[in-house]
Amino acid sequence: MKVTMDIELKDEPGQLILALEPVSRNKANLISVFHYHKSNNTIKTGGVRVQVQLVLDAKSPVIDKIKDEMEKAGIRVLRIGEEKYREIMTVLMIGHVVDTDIRDTINRIDGTGIAEIIDMSLSMPEIEEPTSAALTINAVGKEELKETVRILKDIAGEKELLLVLPIEIS
Repeated sequence: MKVTMDIELKDEPGQLILALEPVSRNKANLISVFHYHKSNNTIKTGGVRVQVQLVLDAKSPVIDKIKDEMEKAGIRVLRIGEEKYREIMTVLMIGHVVDTDIRDTINRIDGTGIAEIIDMSLSMPEIEEPTSAALTINAVGKEELKETVRILKDIAGEKELLLVLPIEIS
């Protein structure tokens, strides 16, 4: 069976190889590796950690063994086989979206760990005129989606943008 495994590694050379050794040792088929390398993942101890998502093809007992071996090696297993983001919503932001640093807005949502912007469509009629952005957001669950809306409202207020929400969220 195919399983998604999200793990957290120290941002140091050799950590990915260390994480993949239990996969190889237990003869699981590695389908893909996705490395989430963000420079703002500093944890309180001062070290930097990165998230990696593995997609494996193996039977359940093998996955359990891989998880145990990873944890013994000091690798934090965040989740196995769970769909990380279950709620989706599209919002509009209208105003000087680009001039107020759309990248900052995206980073603030993605940096929460509970939601991420997965798609964006931008309309820029003229340089000095207001722009608009349609942002598609995935969130872990309904409560996390509500928290993301609260954050977006704060960002819109701070940047003097109009935030248009779906009717069921407003």
